[in-house]
Amino acid sequence: MPRKSVYSSICRKNVDARLRLMMHKRPRSLAQLLETGHLANLAEEARRRGGLTERIRALLPADEAAHLVAANASDTGELVLMMDSSVWAARVRYRAEDLGAGRLRVRVLPQTD
Repeated sequence: MPRKSVYSSICRKNVDARLRLMMHKRPRSLAQLLETGHLANLAEEARRRGGLTERIRALLPADEAAHLVAANASDTGELVLMMDSSVWAARVRYRAEDLGAGRLRVRVLPQTD
């Protein structure tokens, strides 16, 4: 006679309980989810970083700006730039003063093939 698994009955009860809970909630649009809670915080951080990246890009010469992937300011006030190649990263490292950064860290985006 096959034995009934206790684990499977517990999982089934949890799934049933969650399905009953979900039936009482109305689905929300992605726009609504991005306006509240953790996703709102994430969306705000993405906007902040995007704005900073564009401001830094405007301060760089066009050839270097084209290779800037992202910019961020760390909690310690360090400006962190992500470049798409080591050649461009080396050039941008000398621009800390032009960018108004007391401390500048330049990183290279890992290459994927």
